Amino acid sequence: MLPGFLLELYETSQVYKLPDVEFSYWQDDNAPAETVKKADGTWTWPFPPHGLPPIMAWAKNKMHGALLVPYSSAFRCPRDSFDAIVSEVHKMSEMPWEQRSSMAFGRWNIFCAWYYRGHLKLEDGTPAPCPRNYYNDLYYNHTDKLLTVALNRNLTNGTTATSVSLHEQHKFKYLVSTDGWAVSSKFDKYMLLGSLLLKAEGLTYAFYYPAIQPFEHYVPIMKKHKDDLLDMLEWAKSHDAEAQRIAQNAQAFAMRHLNRQARLCYMFHLITQLSKHMRYQVDCSRRPACIPLVEEIKFLSKYVHTANKCRYQETLMQYGHDDPDGLPGYSGYEELLKKHEAQPQYILFGGH
Repeated sequence: MLPGFLLELYETSQVYKLPDVEFSYWQDDNAPAETVKKADGTWTWPFPPHGLPPIMAWAKNKMHGALLVPYSSAFRCPRDSFDAIVSEVHKMSEMPWEQRSSMAFGRWNIFCAWYYRGHLKLEDGTPAPCPRNYYNDLYYNHTDKLLTVALNRNLTNGTTATSVSLHEQHKFKYLVSTDGWAVSSKFDKYMLLGSLLLKAEGLTYAFYYPAIQPFEHYVPIMKKHKDDLLDMLEWAKSHDAEAQRIAQNAQAFAMRHLNRQARLCYMFHLITQLSKHMRYQVDCSRRPACIPLVEEIKFLSKYVHTANKCRYQETLMQYGHDDPDGLPGYSGYEELLKKHEAQPQYILFGGH
């Protein structure tokens, strides 16, 4: 998660002139849950070290105080990243809406966030079950409508459910999106596919969620009652033109507002606004380690445990070769390796 964020931050710094700021970045799922809102409306970090700079994270609950940034690793690093799928949207558009399968498709690992342990209530007053587990079981009673089977679970034809590439899921007219430990890292990619998104409600959200609306960009499920997926699926089938319009809205939103240029613009404005709240001069004298970002990215691109985590070279080749903050080639690698090895592993990359 960290490599993608640092790459996006570095590219932002090359496209825009960024002010000097300090912040912490939480690369796990639910760090904002560790912040505490005080009676006066301010936020505090309850554990040592105290006095941390503002915390940036890629998902949070609305009651928590982190600043939301894109989940950059999912947007730009894997083969099925958002940026990779953008380049295939034209090809995917060759699959007409009418020819897509009318099965509601979902594929995931079975694990769920803390708020599915009774915290999230449905409109009928009952606690929401874990959607990934519940929809898997619901499939066995509705095999004519659903293909919502978790990875490595049994299909009714005797085979085992395996991974289906995001590059192939546009063949389904309806896609079921569920959260894991935090927001689904696939939801924004699903928006590109031109399918109707049936999105299970949750209590955490990503940086762009306030800009999307139910029945405008997606259809909410696990909202009225635990089986409302079936109701919404029937609604979509009986309102086919409206379902297609919602799917097109989602695709247009993603293409316009979640592309890389838009994400860099978002990062620029977030950091610019953050700079207006800094109450001290930001400089390296305050920190035991102060590493130029270009050197850190070069290090990540060579370090054995992170070298295959993201597409470093497409950014380094564009900006890194003549960055005045960088050293020639990889001449700073060994010294930087020693600095990293002197730090606890949880500060490095969350362990190996």
